[in-house]
Amino acid sequence: MPKTIGMAFAALLLAASAATAQEKVFAYNTAGAKSAASKHIVTEAPAAFKVKLLQPKKDALVFRLSVENPGADKVILMIKDRNSNVLHREVIPATPVFTGRYNLQGLEDGNYTFELRSGKNRIAQKTVEIKTELSVNRTGSVE
Repeated sequence: MPKTIGMAFAALLLAASAATAQEKVFAYNTAGAKSAASKHIVTEAPAAFKVKLLQPKKDALVFRLSVENPGADKVILMIKDRNSNVLHREVIPATPVFTGRYNLQGLEDGNYTFELRSGKNRIAQKTVEIKTELSVNRTGSVE
């Protein structure tokens, strides 16, 4: 009898570890998640929402996001890289107007997406491209 209980416990332990390993694999599999959620995606913001992403100073990588949300719905902001990795996630307060500043100075060159969601629906998406430009100034002088 103890041998049977031990074998049953080992089988349960193996099943639990297999389930955990399976979850970890799917955590990085975005292809299946996108197709399941695609029927909930709204490409444009609903008429009630107004979303603006501005760069006040062209030489700084600081961006200002403003969201007009007259219904005061709960909104989630995610900043993602080109591989859809979430770099920043924030619940925006349920207020009629929200304004936030986001400093992307520490990020590498590439495209980054500001995505706003209400529940499972994407209500707005804005893309920012960061690229480094180098210039060479050659001068000559005669003495």
